[in-house]
Amino acid sequence: MKKTSIAVLFLGLAGLSAVSFADSLPLGAASAFNLVALGTVDSSGNTVIAGNIGTNADVMGRIAAANMVTAGTTIGSGLGSNDPYGSSTTFAVVAGAGVSAGTTFNINGGGNVYAPNAKGQYNWNESPRGSLITTGSSGIDFNSLRTTLDAETLSLAGLSSTGVVGAPTPKGGNPSWFVLSGTNPVLNVFDITAAEFADTNHPLDIQVPVGSTVIINVDGTSVTLGAGIYFNGVQESDTNDDDNMILFNFGQATSVSIDGQMDGAVLAPFAVLSGNSQMGGTFIAAAIGQTGEVHNDEFDGTLPTVTAATPEPGTMTLLGTGVLGIAGLARRRFFKA
Repeated sequence: MKKTSIAVLFLGLAGLSAVSFADSLPLGAASAFNLVALGTVDSSGNTVIAGNIGTNADVMGRIAAANMVTAGTTIGSGLGSNDPYGSSTTFAVVAGAGVSAGTTFNINGGGNVYAPNAKGQYNWNESPRGSLITTGSSGIDFNSLRTTLDAETLSLAGLSSTGVVGAPTPKGGNPSWFVLSGTNPVLNVFDITAAEFADTNHPLDIQVPVGSTVIINVDGTSVTLGAGIYFNGVQESDTNDDDNMILFNFGQATSVSIDGQMDGAVLAPFAVLSGNSQMGGTFIAAAIGQTGEVHNDEFDGTLPTVTAATPEPGTMTLLGTGVLGIAGLARRRFFKA
């Protein structure tokens, strides 16, 4: 897959800082949330895409929006059995700029609601009952989280593929599958095109050792999932635990649509995410529109660490200026006002 020149340039200066989180929180503050809308800014700090969440489909985990939550829904009903990072937050809903008037939320798990404008109606069906918080902090620094996840997506996009894309169908498998085959027991990386991701006639079958982390870099600026995802020949669903080790990375995308059953995390910090099919995983985007029902399968894989080299003191200022320039170039390239 052709990498963007932005990613190459960014990774050329990767020695400036590590771009990874501790394994205890593989996606930082986003780890405990089902849907996360980061918003985007240009090099001058102007908002390019507001970090809104606008789905009214049931969300079985938590949601966090840098800006507003614009549609009411049911939150948190799937947290009881699958919530490895729940202790890192006290909030079921984080709406950095509040919620839209007239919205109604049924909170079945996850705790409090952070909504500074105090609009909306909240029905808690959990014990102990949560509260509406309108002052103070949500505990999420969206500016810092956005910066780190922007760097993370470019870092992952620069990884070398370790597996075989379009491998032969395993014995007894469906010949229509588009097979991604890897043998590493720890980490398997694949590069696929937007067309391969969108193919309705050839669902992806990920053939890797159970327990390994899988990173699938998807090329393209406008990307649509066309069919379900299979893991070792079995379609992904909430009945297995393999999907929480899979991360689809969209380092170039400005639009991601989920129109086939999706199980696996999505990292698309420059994109608007939407869809009409059931989704299961941790979904991170610039903004999130209408979706199908969202199941809480929090990403639990181990992302590779970018080791931080220490620049010479005399080059620190120059290198810092270079990184800022590249970040601004990336923003202008991906998001033109």
